[in-house]
Amino acid sequence: MNYHVLTLFPEMVLEGLNTSIIGRAAAAGKISIEAVNIRDYTKEKHGHVDDAPYGGGAGMVMQAAPVCDAYEALCERLGKRPRVLYMTPQGQVFNQKIAQELAKEEDLVFLCGHYEGIDERALELIVTDYLSVGDYVLTGGELPAMVMIDCISRLVPGVLNNDASAEEESFHDNLLEYPQYTRPEEYRGMKVPEILLSGHHKKIYEWRRQQSILRTLERRPDLLREANLDKKEKKFLEELMAQRAEPVIRRACEADLDQVEAGYEELLTYEEEHGAWTAWKRGVYPTRETAAAALAAGTLYVAEKAGEILASVIVNQVQPEEYETVPWKYPAKPEEVLVIHLLCVHPSKSGQGLGKRIVQFVLDEAKRTGCLAVRLDTGAQNRPAAGLYTRMGFQLAANGSMAIGGEIAHEGHLFFEREV
Repeated sequence: MNYHVLTLFPEMVLEGLNTSIIGRAAAAGKISIEAVNIRDYTKEKHGHVDDAPYGGGAGMVMQAAPVCDAYEALCERLGKRPRVLYMTPQGQVFNQKIAQELAKEEDLVFLCGHYEGIDERALELIVTDYLSVGDYVLTGGELPAMVMIDCISRLVPGVLNNDASAEEESFHDNLLEYPQYTRPEEYRGMKVPEILLSGHHKKIYEWRRQQSILRTLERRPDLLREANLDKKEKKFLEELMAQRAEPVIRRACEADLDQVEAGYEELLTYEEEHGAWTAWKRGVYPTRETAAAALAAGTLYVAEKAGEILASVIVNQVQPEEYETVPWKYPAKPEEVLVIHLLCVHPSKSGQGLGKRIVQFVLDEAKRTGCLAVRLDTGAQNRPAAGLYTRMGFQLAANGSMAIGGEIAHEGHLFFEREV
């Protein structure tokens, strides 16, 4: 591969490329890099290659003649007219696929503009490709040219000591590269994944492919549309996407009752073990009948993801008797208040922001239906719940107690309210 860079700053190009892997490849004759100084082809006695733009405007424009003459001289020397890549933010964004295509060429010419650009007539006469390194503006085309030369060169046989590296790195098969590790096996308590120490090459390969798919999904999901995956990898990706899909909050149906009831039991057990009491009492409240009644009234909602119920809540305008003695800050008629009952995030599904999503859903529903406030209550020892409500703008209206099955559940109950 032979690179020819038409530039006003040849030293910048050569000093940047004649180092590290690219410099060693050039020294070994795997590639060649020359910088053609466009100033050498100006006929202006002071060496100027630019002039003021016709029509006025800020800055200067590179003249057509020096650019075209530099290219024509190069063509005469090579005996052919090689492909000319013009570095411009108006061009197609450079990527690995383009690099692979360009790596098949024998000669490539990079045209680097400066100032306000190059006279359009020169571009029309010699440029074959308009390429960009991103949607931003630089002072010149030298840095983009060097970036592209570095990328293309890695695909030239013999440039990398291990040619397999070019096949396994980022963007191979349109996937990002998997995580890499080296000695020591443990650093600051962080261990190298066991699979990489196993010596089982097939399993290591599979792990790395899965890690590439996972990393691409997390960081560049747009690449996955054209990723080259086998049947097993496609299934792995589908499972990942199902796991990462946002839960859907919807009205419950009859088929949800088993999972809603199981969620109540799971949370009751968790609270008994951790002392995070709500106004709940096993076998009394809540029960399957509680959920079934709300289902029949159309006030039971669930957060569902991939067919699994992660949380449930009852939302209606029924205020318990205890609410009558609470000094609510926002006086409103019963029909102007939404009440949150039995917000139950299954403990095994906590940490996903489900409580916040459900409370926000209720707030949005209150606004949609013209309600003035949202009210709820929770046990004083249920600090995670109290913290959630406070962070979401609810104000503590009173401390009190709640009765369950004719008995006081416990003292220190909290009553919260938020204006909509």
